[in-house]
Amino acid sequence: FWLNSMTMRDICVKGLVERNLPGYAIGGLAGGESKDSFWRVVAQCTAALPEDKPRYVMGVGYPLDIVVCSALGADMYDCVYPTRTARFGTALIPEGVLKLKHHAMAEDTRSIDPSCSCMVCKTYTRAYIHCLVTKDAMGSQLVSYHNLYYMIKLSRDLHTSIIEGSFPEYVTALVH
Repeated sequence: FWLNSMTMRDICVKGLVERNLPGYAIGGLAGGESKDSFWRVVAQCTAALPEDKPRYVMGVGYPLDIVVCSALGADMYDCVYPTRTARFGTALIPEGVLKLKHHAMAEDTRSIDPSCSCMVCKTYTRAYIHCLVTKDAMGSQLVSYHNLYYMIKLSRDLHTSIIEGSFPEYVTALVH
């Protein structure tokens, strides 16, 4: 007989919860499924896992996915996305991504993100980083620094909004 993947997840989650583990990992995702399917699986798993234990979703790195998974009850994530995308000269910004290898960046004297207070944004222009990412590994390192700072700030802001009871308002402001 054949069980669908959602039924199999229910069986697995039930078995894990019965073991009373110190925390739980949700995996087997972020491999090309639709966002809707991905979020449904996270919702299914987090709904069945204890709220008083950490719920970790493996391989989640896109900012929107982190926000949605947090809303669904996940607590932790990991992913190479911030540094991998930096190797290609792409910076994370509130509006999405900024492709610093693009020719338009060659003369742009603004910082990567004027609202960001990281060392890279306070020190270097898009034009300077454009020059580096097209010719030198140092550019990727600077963009990685910025992207990690961006993700840490996002995580900190999510955490603060949950603690302060303003998570719905924070998410609404973030996605608009």
